Amino acid sequence: MTRIITALGEISSQYDALFVDLWGCLHDGVHPFPEAVTALQSYRKTGGKVVLLTNAPRSRTSVQQQIEGMGVPDDCWDTIASSGDSARAAMFRGAVGEKVWYIGPDSDLSFFDPIHIVENPVNIQRVPLEQAEGIVCVGPFDPHADPAVMRPEFL
Repeated sequence: MTRIITALGEISSQYDALFVDLWGCLHDGVHPFPEAVTALQSYRKTGGKVVLLTNAPRSRTSVQQQIEGMGVPDDCWDTIASSGDSARAAMFRGAVGEKVWYIGPDSDLSFFDPIHIVENPVNIQRVPLEQAEGIVCVGPFDPHADPAVMRPEFL
């Protein structure tokens, strides 16, 4: 029979580290979940490490600022792994060429900020679609727009 786990403390001693998704596990997009914060703080007090995961197209630093702004205390986690940093590293290594067309809101333009973990990064230039060697898509220009609106641009 499947064991129902009602609290992290029931199983946490079996693990050296926890990988915890941010949205829905640690916060609701506006506020932290107090029970989750308390559980992670308790886990860390026993020597466990907590890695926060996010698929946000932003850097670890940007994500840290965001969660601090919503009240997530820094004593409930050790580090942040962001898909934004992984994608940025690939971009600055030349995975999409040097001339890229950007799809995304202005609020995510930090995606193009220099990254310091890549030696000899490619000089990325944002260009119109017609001149692009690759496309960097971090999300729609307008998250409320019908995706069919952009379809003609891609055909």
